[in-house]
Amino acid sequence: MKRDDTLWKSILEDIFEDFLLFFYPDADFGRRMFTYYSRILDNYDKPITAFAIFTEGNAAFKPCEYYREFMGTSVSYKYNAFKILEQNEQALRKSDNPFAIVVLTVKAALQRNHFSENELLNLKIEIAKNLLERQLSKTKIRNLLGFLRLYIRFENRESGVKFEEAVDHLIQENKFMGIEELLKSAIKEEVAIETTENLLKETSFSIEKIARLVGVSPEFVQKLKDDMRRRRSDTLH
Repeated sequence: MKRDDTLWKSILEDIFEDFLLFFYPDADFGRRMFTYYSRILDNYDKPITAFAIFTEGNAAFKPCEYYREFMGTSVSYKYNAFKILEQNEQALRKSDNPFAIVVLTVKAALQRNHFSENELLNLKIEIAKNLLERQLSKTKIRNLLGFLRLYIRFENRESGVKFEEAVDHLIQENKFMGIEELLKSAIKEEVAIETTENLLKETSFSIEKIARLVGVSPEFVQKLKDDMRRRRSDTLH
């Protein structure tokens, strides 16, 4: 699983709290959806609804069913398909659903080649403002801002600094009490994750030594190491 997929998993689990699966699109996508449907049905025997959320930039890729037939026996499985590129931005901005922020963020990232650096900065700030104006819990705001911060990336470091300054101004202007601390905590954790992953990749230091250098627990380092191993394994497959 890639870092972006991990971000999706974190933010969607926070919003929906249901059973979620994340995998890459391929020619057998419909079959894989059917396979997971069958396994979940066997294990839990509960009513199931499935959503495939397509976050890639291929406008033509949107499989929404699986069909198989052999000698008079057939199976037909259809599921909900949600294509990010097809969503209306104006409707998303007006929506009360926090998932709309996720969709706006991903769509902006997919279309980043159509924007200049300054236009992308303004769009990212606009999405942040839209988020902060919503009546959401502090935890959801923190998670969604973290997702926005990491999913839409700038070419220039200066743009990132300007974005953080704009977010800080929006928070102060709207008196979002307590969010400053949550954001600082989130930024600190992101730095710790990035530093730890770099040390794991670039050095042969022990888990304990990396934990001491970064100022985190050995369990934190071990978890990141396991996550990196899983991501490599998923990429190979």
